[in-house]
Amino acid sequence: MCPFTFSRFVYCDTNILSHLATNQQLWRPLFRFLTDNDLCIALAEGNLLELAEADRLHSALTDLLVSVPSALIKLTETIINEEVSAHPRPRTDSLLHYPINAVLAEPNGRHIVLDLLRSPEVRRKRREQVRDAEKMAPTLARVKGNYSPSKSGRYERYQAEEYASFITIQWLASTHYAFMRSFKEDVASLNTDVFLSIRLFALVTFYKYYMGQREPKRSDFEDTFHLSSIPYCRMAIMERDLCNILQQIKRNHRVLDRTHVTNIDFVRDLA
Repeated sequence: MCPFTFSRFVYCDTNILSHLATNQQLWRPLFRFLTDNDLCIALAEGNLLELAEADRLHSALTDLLVSVPSALIKLTETIINEEVSAHPRPRTDSLLHYPINAVLAEPNGRHIVLDLLRSPEVRRKRREQVRDAEKMAPTLARVKGNYSPSKSGRYERYQAEEYASFITIQWLASTHYAFMRSFKEDVASLNTDVFLSIRLFALVTFYKYYMGQREPKRSDFEDTFHLSSIPYCRMAIMERDLCNILQQIKRNHRVLDRTHVTNIDFVRDLA
């Protein structure tokens, strides 16, 4: 069993988890890779919500998760709360919420995981997630002009860090007002760099929609529900487009210093 330290998780987006669940020949080499490197698969809220509607995958995914080192990890809200508590230092808490493999010691343990995937509460939150994602595209279009491009008329990479700090302050002002109010007399003592979960969201937004000039779609914003824990994982295996953006961010910023970012080719090469 892997030691559940704060950096020992492999984050897979929902497409990667689906591919693994439906290709059982990958399970043995995946198990070897995880155990040889003291890693475990992270199952996050974003995964659970997106998988809620994929009934045909639930049985195979359950079998995968109880067959390889895997764990439920903390909610985004919890991660940000821990970042606030750790400020001005970086957050060092474990991501671990519950080791999924522990259900094997329980009577009908497999059904605990299966029931979680099929939970009415998870389905309800999935409907809320879809509604929130639908609101994000028009919201971005409305507020994009609040952050001006460079003198060239284009958004430039050097602006990304400033934008990330701007978004972090806005986010915390809406979710942690008392914390932000404590900096009223000394704004310079607020260290926005330690809020990795929010900064990664902001950097992805900047690279895609400001520098990249993309038209936002609902499905794009569902990707954002996967970002908060990635800076605290040892590895992230993502679909190609988001992987490319994360790799650009890793090259140019510090937010993913601890995280190796790769795509589905890594999974296919395990066989």
